[in-house]
Amino acid sequence: MSSETYEKPTQSTKSFRAIPVTVPENLTNIRIILFEPREPGNIGSVARVVKGMGLSELYLVNPVQFQNVDAAYNMAHGARDILKTCNVVPELKDALEGIQYLVGTTHRRRDMRLPPPVTARDAAQKIASISQDKSVALLFGREDFGLSTDQVSLCQLTASVPMATKNPSLNLAQAVQIFVYEVFIASLEDNPLDEIVYAEVNALEEFYGRVTRLLDKVGMTPYNQEWETYLKSLRRVFSRAPLEERDIATLDMIFSTTYRHIVRLEEKLERTQE
Repeated sequence: MSSETYEKPTQSTKSFRAIPVTVPENLTNIRIILFEPREPGNIGSVARVVKGMGLSELYLVNPVQFQNVDAAYNMAHGARDILKTCNVVPELKDALEGIQYLVGTTHRRRDMRLPPPVTARDAAQKIASISQDKSVALLFGREDFGLSTDQVSLCQLTASVPMATKNPSLNLAQAVQIFVYEVFIASLEDNPLDEIVYAEVNALEEFYGRVTRLLDKVGMTPYNQEWETYLKSLRRVFSRAPLEERDIATLDMIFSTTYRHIVRLEEKLERTQE
């Protein structure tokens, strides 16, 4: 078509989706985190999913090189702005900054010490409710082996997509699409506010670190010296009821005061031995 005969589409001639919807405002509070994605094409596809489902926050933790890679930009068709502005961070804790509720995804059976996963649809209902006024993240692992047990243990909720057969598993971008679609649909409903003031995920991890530091200080030794295994059990105990910011402050008063008291006693003992 020549430039003389071409007419720029007007509002009345533009095409629209078959089912028009009003994008729910809570979607701005939801973050998608990909941990060490290895395929540029998957990163581009996820960017496309994020934009298509009304989300905007995409974090990549230590990803493969994808900037200026054709596979990433071709698969991000229509969502290259998301690809260009996504947040690339070196460690998971950087991607969790400000997050109050973390949902991990898995397709494998997990350590029995971890809470059993719920379906993607059930997780979406929870996410839609919490994200009305709080920051929520969906965490996806590497294409080859997903999230580690340690990473899953960081999450307040673990979810999975029910499938008819063991194999094949879902592609990373396919899994993100299913989860985000379920969240989008759930968010279209009237969702009551979740009244719990969740402590941030990173604040919880710092709290667990202070607890284990105190236990180590008093000489407690976990079985086989496996502090990481003990930490998983500790997280499970405290996760039976969601920890709020005020809960952390209350518990910290006990553990921090005890730790400082022990340090003062040690210093006093050292002075008497000089």
